[in-house]
Amino acid sequence: MVTISWAVKSQSFDIRDYNSYLAYIKNNHVLAKQAKNQSEIAKRQLAAARGNYDPKINSDIQNKYFNSKNYYTVAKAELKQPIYTSQYLKLGYEYGQGTFVGPEDLTSQGGLPFLGIEASLLQGLMFDKRRAEVTKAKFYKDYYEAESRIQLNDLLLDASQNYFEYLFVKRVLGLQTFFYNIAIERQKGIVAMAIQGERAAVDTIESSIFLQGRLMERLGAETEVIKQKNELNVFTFNQETRLPEILNQTDSLDIYYNLATGYLLSNFNRDTLNNPILIQYAAKSGVLETEYRWRREQIKPKLDVSYNFLSASDRATTLLLNSNNYKWGASLSFPLFFRNPVNESKIAKLGLKNNQFELQNKSNQISAKLGYISQSVALLIDQLSNAEKSVRYSKQLVEAERVKFFNGESSLFILNARETKWFETELKLLEYKMKLINLVLYTIHLRGNLNYELIQK
Repeated sequence: MVTISWAVKSQSFDIRDYNSYLAYIKNNHVLAKQAKNQSEIAKRQLAAARGNYDPKINSDIQNKYFNSKNYYTVAKAELKQPIYTSQYLKLGYEYGQGTFVGPEDLTSQGGLPFLGIEASLLQGLMFDKRRAEVTKAKFYKDYYEAESRIQLNDLLLDASQNYFEYLFVKRVLGLQTFFYNIAIERQKGIVAMAIQGERAAVDTIESSIFLQGRLMERLGAETEVIKQKNELNVFTFNQETRLPEILNQTDSLDIYYNLATGYLLSNFNRDTLNNPILIQYAAKSGVLETEYRWRREQIKPKLDVSYNFLSASDRATTLLLNSNNYKWGASLSFPLFFRNPVNESKIAKLGLKNNQFELQNKSNQISAKLGYISQSVALLIDQLSNAEKSVRYSKQLVEAERVKFFNGESSLFILNARETKWFETELKLLEYKMKLINLVLYTIHLRGNLNYELIQK
């Protein structure tokens, strides 16, 4: 076994088979890293939305000093803590002194501490923009995590298909080499028999032409192996190293064909549907439903009230509350016809419905594709069975024809035709095996569980 290993930023990876190949892709491919960043974006977005509930400090000071006289010094500092939606707890301090300070701003020399509350009693009482942003961020977390899985799912499918395509063309090259070697041995035998006068000289020409055909086919297969190997190098590319050889010679398509067959027998009908595209649409519905709820909330009038308990102490450091000392206020506003919030609410509702239609359509498409694969698998199993019989019968015919040929009872043309048919049935069987593996990969991709390990050794 040939094992090639290399170091990538202090991590060592040995690509020996499909298992280690997938592990390398998940840990090193740039699209896999991009998919991980999508999850990180979701976490940061939720943290940012929750930051709207962080306490906020506001301060303001104004002073006018003219002709050696303090006209006024007015200052205010406030610590404001959001509670749930449009409700706030406040702790603050006011100071107002000066010859011309307004009576509404005048305080004692020590200033005026206060403790208060603000609340919206109609629009924003149970749901406001800040709560909507947090709720949407939670759905966006699911949305971006689904996006991450979609990207990884597509990457693993593409990488897996390229891997098995490489094994396929390598297996085709093995077939071409096998039949090429048979043609070489036959050429040697016919030349020897022609020298002894047991075969016509023209047979040596015909066998040479047949041998050249086998050689050309083998060279074509070698070209396909090189091409597919380069395709795999795209998935294992790294800024420091690009390997011309990434696989050992013991990994074969037949191994994974048997494992794929086992998956169809044991997991095909039991594996659950968890496609991240459907999860993403569901998360988007949550975002749109939250937006619709917020738009409906804006149809209500705005009634905001505030109440501050004022300190009865003359000291700035002492907060002595008294029910006789307070400050309150209220504001009411609303548009006369509500045309803007009403129509924006209807637009949001239509967007929600359209997304639900898209979700249903995508679910139907995936179900239909899975149904098609299920039917295709049943037909493919029959094709595989018939192909295996054709290979067995073709091989028997070639062996019987070879005996007849060397006994002088058959022609080289017939023997070559029998052998070509045998090669074609072997190639067709190999194509069916590759098709079955691809059907399993498509099934895993559609179900979205990322369980590509189900066809690992």
